[in-house]
Amino acid sequence: MNISQSLERHAFINGERTAVKFKGKTYSYKQVNQNVDAFAQLLTSLNVKQGDRVAIWLPNSMEFIYAFYAALKIGAIAVPINHLFKSAEANYILKDSGAKIIFTTNEKIPMLENNLPNLNKVIITDHFQTDSEQFIDLKSILTNYNGLFCSKDLSPDQGACILYTSGTTGNPKGVELSHYNLNTNAEFYADSINLTENHYGCIVTPLSHLLVLMAGLILIFMKGGKFYLFEKFSPKTVASKICEEKINFFIGVPAMYYMFLTLPDAPCFDMSSLELCITSGGHMPLEVRKKFESRYNTKTIQAYGQTESSPVITVDMLSRERRFESVGYPIPHLEVAIVDDKNHFLPPHEPGEIIVRGHCVMKGYWNNPEQTDKTIINGWLHTGDIGKMDEDGYVYLLDRKKDLIIVGGYNVYPVEIENVLYTHPAILESAVIGQPDERLGEIPKAFVVLKEGVSVSKEEIIQFCLERLAKYKQIREVEFIKEIPKTPSGKLMKRGLKAQYN
Repeated sequence: MNISQSLERHAFINGERTAVKFKGKTYSYKQVNQNVDAFAQLLTSLNVKQGDRVAIWLPNSMEFIYAFYAALKIGAIAVPINHLFKSAEANYILKDSGAKIIFTTNEKIPMLENNLPNLNKVIITDHFQTDSEQFIDLKSILTNYNGLFCSKDLSPDQGACILYTSGTTGNPKGVELSHYNLNTNAEFYADSINLTENHYGCIVTPLSHLLVLMAGLILIFMKGGKFYLFEKFSPKTVASKICEEKINFFIGVPAMYYMFLTLPDAPCFDMSSLELCITSGGHMPLEVRKKFESRYNTKTIQAYGQTESSPVITVDMLSRERRFESVGYPIPHLEVAIVDDKNHFLPPHEPGEIIVRGHCVMKGYWNNPEQTDKTIINGWLHTGDIGKMDEDGYVYLLDRKKDLIIVGGYNVYPVEIENVLYTHPAILESAVIGQPDERLGEIPKAFVVLKEGVSVSKEEIIQFCLERLAKYKQIREVEFIKEIPKTPSGKLMKRGLKAQYN
């Protein structure tokens, strides 16, 4: 088994069919596969072998797609890194994954200084001139590669990629997913929403995010469809392109649908070509769904999952009744249950932790067997989310067991922001919680206790974090307080803060 075989298949049976459109250019399946082959040959010439980790720190681009599928072809493990990450975030991932090769851009080179000794090669995808043998100017050498490179046949359990998700301990955890995880999850997800080769999708969120990586790139290539790739999301730009190209399949987070609804009712923003609109990364408000469906005469599909579940657990299956209050029905061949704190199964409508068992369960956390054993118990993945099921098997998401904040579809853990705040010389204590936001769903808000005799402005604290964290992790509000509530053991009582200030 190898995920890249689906790309090879469509390149062989219908090579001239459009696979991707990007920046006004059209790429056929044959062209995409040929470029992936060139990247695969490059990696092989650099002595990258099965199981080696290949980091991809790129914005949405054709080079991201080529690098990702090339790593899969040779049996290496792709390690996508969010292009918005700063130096400390990226270097932690590189060190923890043990990546020896990285695809990146010229602007990221200064941020790699701490990890350069551990990297065999740094492959620059835009023009870069250097005398160092450690750096490779990709565009200057790709013309030397030609001919077919057949994907390596792998065990289904072979790791395909490692995606890092922020952890409650402060350091991100690397979620290792196999070819079987991603291939099977994509197949059953596609069947659940009746996706075919006739669907024309658009990718607007970073390809380093698993939802769009699986439910966009992998899934569409598997079915032989096509998609329009955007570098970033802009409601006006995306809406006008959907109108112009007659795109019929959209994947986004709730905040994007909210922004679409703020557009003027003009012909250039007519998105009535949309047939399927996937929303994930948080539960979309019922009123937003109804307004969007009414305005564009389309159908919204709520999906639920997490990186550790490859990622889809439930979805609004088109063969079943859609229940807007739920996050859908489990996709085929998955078992979903609700348990209490003692892992006892709970009856319908009783709230507890959502657990899942089946093809979607990750291989484990990279280099972290202890945390893996805490998360996967007797084959059941414990999601950390609180929910319930009705008597028909529909799942309802109630709360997050962990202190997760979802900002416009991105997962943000408060402890990561708190660790940065604690490095500020004026801050004695800090606690970060999620605060409701109409546009983004939630935003991080920081409660700060200053050291005695020291003063600092809210704007200075926000700027301090802005220089150290990806933009979507930024605190949007700061409130100075005299004391943060604590338990008798000294733990911060964030629930008390929420009750008092929200």
